[in-house]
Amino acid sequence: MYTSHESHSADCKKYPFEKIPKNIFLDTNVINIIVKYPYQIFEHGNIPLEVPISRAKEIEALLHIFQVGQRACWDIYASEKSLEEISQTSNSDLKYDLSEYAHALIDIHSSGSSHSRSLGRRISKSSIFSALPDANDRELLGNAIGLGCDAFCTCDHKTIIRKRHLLPKLALRILNPIEWWHHIKQWAGLWC
Repeated sequence: MYTSHESHSADCKKYPFEKIPKNIFLDTNVINIIVKYPYQIFEHGNIPLEVPISRAKEIEALLHIFQVGQRACWDIYASEKSLEEISQTSNSDLKYDLSEYAHALIDIHSSGSSHSRSLGRRISKSSIFSALPDANDRELLGNAIGLGCDAFCTCDHKTIIRKRHLLPKLALRILNPIEWWHHIKQWAGLWC
């Protein structure tokens, strides 16, 4: 992973151990990637050549994240809003697989879940995150905040990643899978 001690040290300074996200909310598009490429992510299978390079890099980052995550104590979340988005999937087999995966990430009956739903709905209708044009994106971010997550992982570069700098300062970091991996990779040896 590292070819020199200097580059490893530089990454340790740039991404300190205490800043590793421990409570991560997965955007629906990340759940989609995990369900569509489980062999590549969980079994280290080859990424098909027809997969665009940018997507292949996200899959590779998720492979590393979940490999380390098997031993790390991170919590990964989704919300009922994620299920609502998944329910609009036209392929019934894919919809079932996505729903199964998302259900495993949701604790519908917890008080945190109730707070998350409520906060997400309020934020989706407020002007706080008006830089994001999609009300669903705003609601999912509100869900993540309501669950106390410290990171929101998304592959939505067009409407979330590109506009995150326009959002108010948040304790919640908005990261794509590659950025999430950058926070972990220099510390990965601690769990492997």
